[in-house]
Amino acid sequence: MNLRKNITFGFEQTFTILNWWEDEGFCNTSNTKLKIEKMDQLAKELAKELGGNSIKSKDIWDNLQYEVQVNSETQFTVTMDPGSIEVKTIPKLINELTDYLEPLFVAAKNAQVVPYRSWWYGVQTGTEGGCHVNMGAYETKSNCFIDDPLLLVKYAAFVHNRSFLTYPFMNIDVGPGGNAQRMDEKDNYDKVKKLFSDAKKQSFENLDDVYNYFKESNIITDKSSYPSFRKLKSPLNMIEDRAQQSLRAPSDFFLVANLRLKILESIQDKNIEALKDFHALHETNLTSFKQWECFQKFCNDLKINPVDYQIFFDRSYPKLFMGQNAPAKFFIKQSKRPRDILEVYKNKQGEVTGKKVNTNKKRLELYYNTLTEEQFEFKCSHKTLEKLGETQRHNGPLNFGEKGTSYFTYLDVELDKSSPVIEIELIDKLTEATIESCKFNLKTMLFE
Repeated sequence: MNLRKNITFGFEQTFTILNWWEDEGFCNTSNTKLKIEKMDQLAKELAKELGGNSIKSKDIWDNLQYEVQVNSETQFTVTMDPGSIEVKTIPKLINELTDYLEPLFVAAKNAQVVPYRSWWYGVQTGTEGGCHVNMGAYETKSNCFIDDPLLLVKYAAFVHNRSFLTYPFMNIDVGPGGNAQRMDEKDNYDKVKKLFSDAKKQSFENLDDVYNYFKESNIITDKSSYPSFRKLKSPLNMIEDRAQQSLRAPSDFFLVANLRLKILESIQDKNIEALKDFHALHETNLTSFKQWECFQKFCNDLKINPVDYQIFFDRSYPKLFMGQNAPAKFFIKQSKRPRDILEVYKNKQGEVTGKKVNTNKKRLELYYNTLTEEQFEFKCSHKTLEKLGETQRHNGPLNFGEKGTSYFTYLDVELDKSSPVIEIELIDKLTEATIESCKFNLKTMLFE
């Protein structure tokens, strides 16, 4: 089957207000006065762009939503999410996505909502809302997953074995207890591994067979799963890729769709991969440098230009630069670490509606670039420092607008509000002399 002419992509895209901190419940409560006002405004602006109309209806939780229709056909649905405003798109082929989504971003600008959260220290991160990619088809007969049920299993194994296809595209909610947990981040991973190992021996005649085969595993029993098989429903029979960071332009939608198509095209005629074990996955391997290093090689093998995807890495691992006395010979990025989830909130149906997270746990990436063979290392001492990794060489082109060879590490630290400033030094490994040092405030995220 020609996948590009048959696979459709539906998105759950999220927006928030520019000054999100001004409305106390906007980023943690589904139903607020301002959120409803902005939903209404966004729907009306979108209807204006499309030459259609906006009507009120109810979502599956009996919450207010707005359907934007053209000739009585719903084109977009504007609904509420605990962390944001969510817009559901209808399925589209990859060559239809850009034109289809242009009006949404014009309407968002006019409604004064944005697909990111701005922070006082100069970076823009995800909206905190759920943002998912659903793959299916216009018709059952053109659905590649129905035509080849094993393709779904191949895709799940392939993505699991390559964390660089997920983490750089996700919000900060990663790791056990997150909104898009890997199969090995949950209980009973050995059971899942065996199911995948034995899947090649199965005779899956349809997607119901796939669903029933995996129904007791954590990729179905736990909704917060990446990949998720929970949306294997007629007539579209979608697979859901969860927790995509909110996309910021129509071209972004094309890029994430094209990446998935390239993967599916590459595995159509291959066997199911055995699920890998990853040691220290949430340590050095979760840094932007390790992820980018692996992603570049993967793209080159599949004849994709990795530079097109650099924007996702920049957003997920933003460079910190604001404040006074920022260092000139080394740099700091905001990084990811498994979130310390203190409490989980659920509704009457048992669905997770929110989480209380220990935001004091932080990870920073430290790196320097050199055009010579100079060897430096980082030093940091602070009473709440948890770990400072070994400085490593980045293997591969940078493509971050920087020159030379990059050496990097990371540090994990917990904010102590009574002593929020940490001092970081770049040390010459041979002479032990300090090349440069800086003071960084973990509370303000500014240099001092």
